[in-house]
Amino acid sequence: MAVVVAMAQGAHAQQAAAPAPTFTIAGLFETATAASHNLRDVNFARVGDKEWYARTRGRFEVTGRVGTAVGVLMLEIDSTWGQVSGSDNNVVTGAAAVGTAQRVNATSGFDLNTDTQGSIEVKWLYVEHDVPRLPAPTRMRLGAQPFATTYKPATLASGDFGGLHLVTTWSPTVKSHVTFVQIEEELTGGSTGGTGPTAFVRGDDLALITSVEITPAKGLDIRPTYAVLWAQGATSGAARVAVGGIPGAGGTPTFAAKTVGPGAVATHEEYRHTIGMDARWRSGPISVEPTFFYQFGTREMDNPFPIGTTDLIRESDISAWLFDVKAGSRIGPVLLEARYVYTSGNRPMDQLSRDTNYYQPIDTDTAYMADGWGNILAQGIDSFNGAFRTLGTGVGLDRYGRQQFGLKATYGVSPQLDLYAVVMPAWTARSVDTDGTFAAAAINCSTHSANSAAFPEGAGCRGDASHIGTEANLGLTWRFAPGLTFDLVGAYLVAGDALDTTEVINGVATRRASEDVYTGVARVRLSF
Repeated sequence: MAVVVAMAQGAHAQQAAAPAPTFTIAGLFETATAASHNLRDVNFARVGDKEWYARTRGRFEVTGRVGTAVGVLMLEIDSTWGQVSGSDNNVVTGAAAVGTAQRVNATSGFDLNTDTQGSIEVKWLYVEHDVPRLPAPTRMRLGAQPFATTYKPATLASGDFGGLHLVTTWSPTVKSHVTFVQIEEELTGGSTGGTGPTAFVRGDDLALITSVEITPAKGLDIRPTYAVLWAQGATSGAARVAVGGIPGAGGTPTFAAKTVGPGAVATHEEYRHTIGMDARWRSGPISVEPTFFYQFGTREMDNPFPIGTTDLIRESDISAWLFDVKAGSRIGPVLLEARYVYTSGNRPMDQLSRDTNYYQPIDTDTAYMADGWGNILAQGIDSFNGAFRTLGTGVGLDRYGRQQFGLKATYGVSPQLDLYAVVMPAWTARSVDTDGTFAAAAINCSTHSANSAAFPEGAGCRGDASHIGTEANLGLTWRFAPGLTFDLVGAYLVAGDALDTTEVINGVATRRASEDVYTGVARVRLSF
């Protein structure tokens, strides 16, 4: 309210003649082609999937300025080469949409004559300006915009959102940030008169992220952070990533809202608090970037045990954490980097209706560790591939958490050419029950309590494997002309036993060993 009043007072103040508006356009065009083996269907015991495709991305950032006020419109087009389904875009809805899905992360396909329609995405649409009459200089950004909440991307909130962001500069060494995120809005729900199949009754879901940037010494930045997510009933899959569990026994994270009463308002709530710190330190050729977040809170579950008809609301306690540290040192033309990640997880037998111990970011936009740390375990040169299952969206593998160590060496052959190599072994924090079944992107626990002829092993839903695998990359980046960059990388994952799974073959549950994964990517990008 104080901000609104201050703005209103400022509007009546005597103002000088407005400066002339200016406009700029920036963006990029990129074309990538990628070939992969055993990567796309994310069942690593089934090695039949092979893919080689090409796609083109265009991003256009239109910026208008009047004095210190800025308006930004960001448009994006993601299209594969060739028609990939019964339609050349994702616009079709309802029953007609069957068989029209585009390749994952693409909105269209360039078919013959390339007259694709409805494939432009609006990524950003915001206004940023100074807020008058406040005790310290403050900038406010309103609308659809990118997150700016941490130094290290995708550890808490990355991607884009609709809402508000405030930055206040208290001194040359202290800034505060407040971000309001509208995740879901029940404009057509029962409480606002919505009825029938068009009513959206999933509640008003939102997040508030606050932080203070402190620079106590040259080269050292510290950012204490507190965030809270409040959700009613079901919420966005980006904020609550689906994981596996014990089918029919309360271990699955199904968040079913009970049959609601008058007003049809969702009543089941989640309060997820995250507190911690992001920091970075640079001194000459050395850098260290530690990040630590702890999550706590509660999440109501309805009828975690489906037997019977009695309504039962149970409160699950949230307790999870993430530690991520990256360090680097430059020695002449060589940059050496190391990274270690640990995030907590749940055991296979844990009932998520009681305890939730796996870390849940507000949003990662599938980009965790996508800042140069892998092309299979993370998104890399081709941002449409990699980060399989939940590694990019939920940090950990399913509900089991993650532990990963990485080494990276980059050799600058010239100012235009870099060669690099990466190696990263990864494990889960809690062992996976590979005697369970794999469905879609979720890992389920074995359901039998005693071994039998049909289920000869794995009784009791116990973890038996934790090694996800070891990834190695070799690549180059060549800036061969002004604005033009060529990237080439090859990646290989020696699959670990945590990616094994069990299939029922001829009536008998049979464990299938995971097989290795490899991919190669080439990309040309024009930035302007």
